[in-house]
Amino acid sequence: MKLVFVSIFILLLSFSMTRSVPAAQSGEPLVRAMTATGAKTEEFCINAWVKLPNAQRNDEQLAEIVQQVVEDLGGSFLDYQVTRQDNDNQHSVQAEIISPTLHALITGKNVSSGFNISEKECYLVITLEEKVEDELSIRRRQEEIQEITKKISNYPHINTCLIGWLNGTLRDGEEQDLLQKAFRVIDAKIIDKLEAERFISYTGFTSRIIEWLQVGGEKINLNMAMRYRQYDNRTYVIIGSPIITREY
Repeated sequence: MKLVFVSIFILLLSFSMTRSVPAAQSGEPLVRAMTATGAKTEEFCINAWVKLPNAQRNDEQLAEIVQQVVEDLGGSFLDYQVTRQDNDNQHSVQAEIISPTLHALITGKNVSSGFNISEKECYLVITLEEKVEDELSIRRRQEEIQEITKKISNYPHINTCLIGWLNGTLRDGEEQDLLQKAFRVIDAKIIDKLEAERFISYTGFTSRIIEWLQVGGEKINLNMAMRYRQYDNRTYVIIGSPIITREY
């Protein structure tokens, strides 16, 4: 499992300025969309972040926050690492959980506010990937992350991605047919399309998912992509809400 951390945080931070709503469970419609493609949900990824109130925290305070989240996730906090950038725009305390079914990064970080590097804002960022036991395991983890982040703020930012695959390559035009079918089963509207060799991505909106972002004057809360990878002869299906926040 590969986690993408820094770029995801920056991306979600920029989108947050357009829409902030209470987190809801998007797992069920995403699973239905995945099933419509013929793929089975094998893994899921949750990225969450929340701004901590008041001023920046020192390393000890950041470590306490991170340790509590690790314990809430059922992990053991053995040690942590403090990292600082040379320009001192930010520093962070990060813990990592690795198990056969779960890989998670929990980070508390102080980030410079705007152009004033002396003023810092503090964030908690949780990034995890997990193998799917059943559909309920996705919902349980979403609820757990929501509960953890809501201890800090009533408006956490939570993104969910499902990962599945079909064996082999698909015939010409089959990817488009499958993604269109997946959009239809959850009453979703396709807003934007991106197509390249062995890759296709659709972005859209469905009223079945509460959260949404406003991008280019459009509401979006659904992102589906398919890509064929030759090395394992699989066509991967990635479905995210409100966007896909992992490499594919």
